Amino acid sequence: MSDDSRLPPDDQTATDHPGEGKAAGEPNAGDQNAGDQNAGSQKDGVSDTSAPGSDPTGNDRDTVRSGSRKAKAFRLDRPLVSRLIGLETEYATLVNDPQNLDREDLPPARLVFEQICEAVQRDQPTVGGLFDSEQLFLASGGAISFESHPSMHSAPGGLVEIATPEVRNPTELLSCQRSIDELASEATFDSETSFDLRILKNSSDALGHVYGCQENYEAEVATGWLLVVYRGFIALLWCMQVISLMVAMPIMLVLISLVGISRLLKSRKDKLAQETEFHDFDDDPLPLDNRDVLASLPTWVSGLLIHSLRLVHLPTVLVLGFVAKHIAFRKQRHYLAPMLISRVALCGAGNLDPDGCYHLSPKAMAIDSVSHMGGFRGERPIFVFGHWLAQFCAKSFLSLTSTRSMFAKRQRLQIGLSDSNMSDLAEYVKVASVSLVLDMIECGYVEGLPIIRQPVESLHRISSDWNLVSRVPTSRGEMTALDIQKVYLNLAKRFVDDAPANMLGDAKLVLYRWQELFDAANAFRQNANDIDMAIGRVDWLTKRNLIDSLGEEAHWTDRKKVDLRYHELSEEGYYSMLMESRPDLRLVTAEQIDRRRRSPPAGSPAARRGWLIREFAGSDEPMQSEWAYAVIGRGRKRRRVDFAKES
Repeated sequence: MSDDSRLPPDDQTATDHPGEGKAAGEPNAGDQNAGDQNAGSQKDGVSDTSAPGSDPTGNDRDTVRSGSRKAKAFRLDRPLVSRLIGLETEYATLVNDPQNLDREDLPPARLVFEQICEAVQRDQPTVGGLFDSEQLFLASGGAISFESHPSMHSAPGGLVEIATPEVRNPTELLSCQRSIDELASEATFDSETSFDLRILKNSSDALGHVYGCQENYEAEVATGWLLVVYRGFIALLWCMQVISLMVAMPIMLVLISLVGISRLLKSRKDKLAQETEFHDFDDDPLPLDNRDVLASLPTWVSGLLIHSLRLVHLPTVLVLGFVAKHIAFRKQRHYLAPMLISRVALCGAGNLDPDGCYHLSPKAMAIDSVSHMGGFRGERPIFVFGHWLAQFCAKSFLSLTSTRSMFAKRQRLQIGLSDSNMSDLAEYVKVASVSLVLDMIECGYVEGLPIIRQPVESLHRISSDWNLVSRVPTSRGEMTALDIQKVYLNLAKRFVDDAPANMLGDAKLVLYRWQELFDAANAFRQNANDIDMAIGRVDWLTKRNLIDSLGEEAHWTDRKKVDLRYHELSEEGYYSMLMESRPDLRLVTAEQIDRRRRSPPAGSPAARRGWLIREFAGSDEPMQSEWAYAVIGRGRKRRRVDFAKES
């Protein structure tokens, strides 16, 4: 829990200043009367989404109240909505107006990434990643990494992933995310290239490639006997990790040898070229890293090595897959899935596909499973366990000691069904509502929540219907996305009403904003012409309105241009222009954003990490970092520092 007494006067969190970054009429965090005035002002808590005289949710008011009465006692040892949370966002880079350039004249993705990193390093201290040479950890607590495949490093475009620091407050997370958006935009503008580089915070490009955002939440991985079973599997996986690393060593030695030979041959070739009278230094190729060298090897060689490593790790992947599907976060996945599936109606970013069809969420249409590794075979699940795969399969012997953290009761729950939002309200509600519902689940407030029968098919159906009328089969009958959100919002209100007064945290503010976003989408559902409340708040509906303004005869390329330019992080971006005329839509102030641009909030591992980066970046003692710990120094003086122990 954040200790505000540790913060200096100029570094207080958003909740230390009632009213800062808050729209008029919003409740202050912890306001005991706010529920009666705002979040619970309507008769049933939310507007009715069904036709007059019908109730497809099956008298949810009585069911929710019954669930609240039967719920377990409040058992959290911290305020509501105060778990560790974070976001990872993939940004797309492009060259503005490249019509006069041939494809081979466009800057390669690797060059763009390097230029952005150099601009970031001019902005604040950074250190390199411990296991990833292309990762930078920032003094502000976040991290930046290159997400493009090695085979695409020399191609135009590319993705840059920037992660926020882990924080305990949704408003702080929004401030961190906006500071990263600002940093990405300025780094692109300040990059030392001759190209007009732009960066997009979107989730799908014109070719249909899907990327975007992932959410991270600290949650109970299991309880009771399931926790014992989980820890047994982790012990088994630790043994398998040791065996896999030992078996993989010969393969890695072959790979290292090939990389060394490749580098030696390239070095000799470059030396010979430098001695040539007609050598053009402007045509020097970019320096290659190990990944580039691997990509430059003959296809059959690199393919054989990669498939050999996959085969070595296959048993670990199979065991991990079983744990992910049947043991880890069972309650959370069971009760969160319907909320996340229906959430695209509120927090979807919108997308115009190559066929001209408009969807609520580009990420939703790519989802193909509920729980999986996420990337091992190209799968795109709602709940992602790829970070576990990286822990057990993709690191070195140095990572064996950090595997012990996997035995802890609280682990990182990662959600892949998440779009990159431009709207402050949508971004805030996206993470804050999930954090609150996770509190509900851990306290047993789950009775009456609907369970979707066919999650993937239902998700695709909901996302394909921008009129918000499609119904999907649930344990409570067929329901629309807003029907499902209504039940979750009602139960969340009962849960907050029953919580001890000293444990409310930001819960009242979360309910108020969740209600506001729901009402904006529901107003459109009731009357397609009633979009005033949604403009600037609901991303998919704001973007849809801009596209429709082009007229029915507009060509797909013109419509898609609006789709993409909506997400451009520059003064010429369409959402940015909207914000210039609607400053009331901002939920965090420029001061809050600047504060998080300089340092992470106190009371989290990010605070210790950021302090150490400022202390050791550029010093005689080298520092390499991971999210949980850093390695500082050389040789016998090399030491490990765990961040969590100091936060």
